[in-house]
Amino acid sequence: VIIGAKRPEQLADNLAATDVRLNAEELHKLDECSRLPPEYPGWMFERQGETRRKQLGETPV
Repeated sequence: VIIGAKRPEQLADNLAATDVRLNAEELHKLDECSRLPPEYPGWMFERQGETRRKQLGETPV
């Protein structure tokens, strides 16, 4: 049973979808267009790190 199929035509479409094969470029495009924005606190760490890198410049740590 495939959840969501209410009619035989929907079941046939769902089963046919298992034969779809995507190449690397197609998968990459799907990844790009479906990427979610960073959530807090991830975006904050990224922004703070960028500021600190600019302040440090080439200073060895």
